[in-house]
Amino acid sequence: MDPIISCRWQDPSGEWALTVGHNGDAWELLASAPSSSESIPFANPDEVRRLAQALLDLPAEPEPYEFEWQLSRSGPAPAPGGPQPHFATFAVGLDPTDDHRPYLAYQSYYDLGRATGLGLEVICEDPPVDHLRAQAHAFLTTFSGPTRR
Repeated sequence: MDPIISCRWQDPSGEWALTVGHNGDAWELLASAPSSSESIPFANPDEVRRLAQALLDLPAEPEPYEFEWQLSRSGPAPAPGGPQPHFATFAVGLDPTDDHRPYLAYQSYYDLGRATGLGLEVICEDPPVDHLRAQAHAFLTTFSGPTRR
């Protein structure tokens, strides 16, 4: 995957990351935790542009702010070896319950047939906003034209 927008951090458990990149013909979000990782595609490049714009628009002053994406994996049914991530939410915002600190949050869900189970959760609190804005600006400068795949 060719990373375009990336937030990585370390804690006592290990390395965590939320990365948006171009993988072949698709744009994907890769969520990584110390013990596992998974990726899920964006619907189209316009969704990635909306994410980049949401990062650029993060307010400098404390105020309510959140953008959320619903991501899903379409295609064949999950492999018989176990549940596969089927859909996820990804959010960019300022946390109104925590002094409006910036965050990136990912939560996946597994399709278990008759039920839905929680999957991987990756939350980046206090991401490097200036760095993310620079990445978002570079992305929008490079991919500002018509939808590309």
